[in-house]
Amino acid sequence: MANERHTDARTWEVDSSTRQSVHPYTKYKPFRSATSTTAANLTSVARGEIATNWVTNPRIEATDIGIFTASGSAISRSTAQQSVGTASLLVNPANSANHEGFYWESPKIPFSVNPQYLSVQVEHRGASASGAVKIEIKDTTNTVQHAVSDSSDLATSWTRITTTYTIPGSTASAAYRLYVTTAGQHNINYYVDKIMFEVREDTTAVSTYVDGASGINYEWTGTANASTSIKRPDADVIRGIKITNESSTSAEIVYVAFDTTATTSTGIPVLAGATLETNYPLDFRNNVSGIAAQGTPTVSGVIWGIAGF
Repeated sequence: MANERHTDARTWEVDSSTRQSVHPYTKYKPFRSATSTTAANLTSVARGEIATNWVTNPRIEATDIGIFTASGSAISRSTAQQSVGTASLLVNPANSANHEGFYWESPKIPFSVNPQYLSVQVEHRGASASGAVKIEIKDTTNTVQHAVSDSSDLATSWTRITTTYTIPGSTASAAYRLYVTTAGQHNINYYVDKIMFEVREDTTAVSTYVDGASGINYEWTGTANASTSIKRPDADVIRGIKITNESSTSAEIVYVAFDTTATTSTGIPVLAGATLETNYPLDFRNNVSGIAAQGTPTVSGVIWGIAGF
């Protein structure tokens, strides 16, 4: 897979069929929480955000930074600062003009009769709290500026900046560049991490950052830190559950309910030290609720299920 879009999400699943008898349970979600005599959700399910990132070394974990091109600066991989992982891209402006930094160039975005929405984002941090940076979406000749973010002041902490551009319907196939540059002339070194470029057809909203090492349901489409990445849909249908009451006090029974609020009169009892595990397919689509008969016993477990398209 390469240059994926959120609309490809069905193909990311082992079997996109909604037939319960043939669909493997491809999702899981662990949980652990203290309960009380007031009912509360132990866990809940929702498909969540589906997103992609076309930048193939977005957290600068790979030592090869050849996908980034310096523009009026020197760039290098640095382990001195990082927003995620162990490294970031260090930019040393030449201090001879505005717009000094680097760019990343996308593959060609195919022709579409419908509008397509580009969103870009990075996080930046200054070597000192001085100067500012910005991000831009430009053409591959650096002559047409399609979008630009607000100027963002450098600080000694990480700051996220974003911008978006709508490609009009029936625009010829073209590549685009994401520029990260100084906003005004200065010589303050700055670090860049969590670099993301996404193409969508449904919204101009900027997705939460994605890379293949971000957690459950995130993955690389090829080699880690050298390929595009996707955020798969989370489970939004519960097919099974295993839950353990960790208490050793016999009176601390926990009552569990699905897709409703648990009560001590209608919930399924899980005795202290006991485990409830289902061995037949469930079909719940909202939440698992729990309430304790007394005390604050902790429960832990896992749900498994599917993304129900």
